[in-house]
Amino acid sequence: MALTLSTIFFILINLSVAPFYLLIIVAPRAGLTRRVLGSLWPMALPALVHVAFIILIVVLTRPNVLGLWRALYIENGLFSSTTVELLSKMYGTFPEFATLHGWVHIVVGDIFMARWAYLDALERDTPAWLVAFVAVLIAFFGPIGVIVYLLIRLRYVRVGRAA
Repeated sequence: MALTLSTIFFILINLSVAPFYLLIIVAPRAGLTRRVLGSLWPMALPALVHVAFIILIVVLTRPNVLGLWRALYIENGLFSSTTVELLSKMYGTFPEFATLHGWVHIVVGDIFMARWAYLDALERDTPAWLVAFVAVLIAFFGPIGVIVYLLIRLRYVRVGRAA
């Protein structure tokens, strides 16, 4: 298997969030986990990898970015009937990049949700095994994990508040 640019960035984007999930799953109550997940790094790191990927795509493919923006936002209008057609045409030129672009959005959104659930669970003194379980659900199933956590959090009141 040859390592393409898309493959390299796919690996990098997944590796950029793996340490955060590992901390939540293995040591949810550790001080290091609290400090790291309390920071913005869980969202910033994959976002920076994504920006690097976009810059590399622009450098390598040299698209007419201003022309694309003009066509998307001015000529066709953002929500016009031709927007989907225009986006399909754009992404159809580089299907690997389009898929990876979507994947990055999923990964960043999932770590955002997992971080929120983790920090909220700490405030509610949710058992560590439930925090780990929710992190795994969010990592693999995204919004389904959030729904499970929203149901779990009904059971746990924030520490310091009466039930």
